[in-house]
Amino acid sequence: MRGVDLSVFDFDYDLSWHAVLLGADGNVLGRFGGRDADTPAKYQTLAGLKHSLAAALQLHKAQQNGNDKTPPRKQSFAESYSAASKRTETACIHCHHVNEFRRDQMQREGGWSLDDVWVYPRPENLGLTLDAEQGDRVVSVLANSPAGKVGLKAKDVLRRIGKVPIASVADAQYALQQAPKKGELAIVWQNGEREKRGIIVLQDGWRKTDVSWRWSLKSLSPNPSIIGEDLDLEGRKRLGLKPEQLAYRHMNFLTPTARHAGLLANDVIVGIDDQMLTMNARQFETHVRLYCKVGQEITLNVLRGNERVKVKLKLPE
Repeated sequence: MRGVDLSVFDFDYDLSWHAVLLGADGNVLGRFGGRDADTPAKYQTLAGLKHSLAAALQLHKAQQNGNDKTPPRKQSFAESYSAASKRTETACIHCHHVNEFRRDQMQREGGWSLDDVWVYPRPENLGLTLDAEQGDRVVSVLANSPAGKVGLKAKDVLRRIGKVPIASVADAQYALQQAPKKGELAIVWQNGEREKRGIIVLQDGWRKTDVSWRWSLKSLSPNPSIIGEDLDLEGRKRLGLKPEQLAYRHMNFLTPTARHAGLLANDVIVGIDDQMLTMNARQFETHVRLYCKVGQEITLNVLRGNERVKVKLKLPE
């Protein structure tokens, strides 16, 4: 990301792949990509890309005719953040570093909070599922969801969310990234031959989603200082654990923190402070980073063979 203008290449920097569709003058005509927590390439279909390119060309023609102009932007670069100075001049600045640099600056300025973790919300957060083959087409809408309450229905076609034209799931997520944490969001869609408009009401917490896949969160303190994976189904069955329960099997390598706490290889963590958790291993590591503090001592509820033990772990930075 060195030398890349972030005001143009403004996207979800935790993605492993993303396309920004540009005009020759640098105007952003659309975005393509996106994922859910478990499927990195979920929306990367050739049909979806073709649809996005066609929509970008249409928008470009409208801009050329003077009907839709993109406002000027102020240039911004990753290496301008103070945290970038921790990397040598020859070291790469990867996409996820941009999120880390921004978080570092917000923390320095006292403006960062847990709410800032929930970035690029998925349309499903509003009760809306979009078609991977045609990213502006509605597949389904939950009846009592924010999208359902405004009148959106299956087979409708999104036109605009806020001020962002929609042709892909990536466009929708970019639009939702600009939306407030609470308030109202204008939306325009096509129902058959009729264009419809509505206001979606956004309640507190609407942005929250599974962020455990985000690489930029691996640098967030506290460090869990444990190395493990999900226990397989056969192992769960032996221990009487349900598939949805946390069953974090610690691997053979023990960090100094884990060893000092008394964890052993193949210990299975099922909860914290006597609270049994429903999540996978990746979500558990992120849970500790988000909801615990540096220096805090937590009690891990552990299955060691058929024995239930409690392990006190002090969380480092």
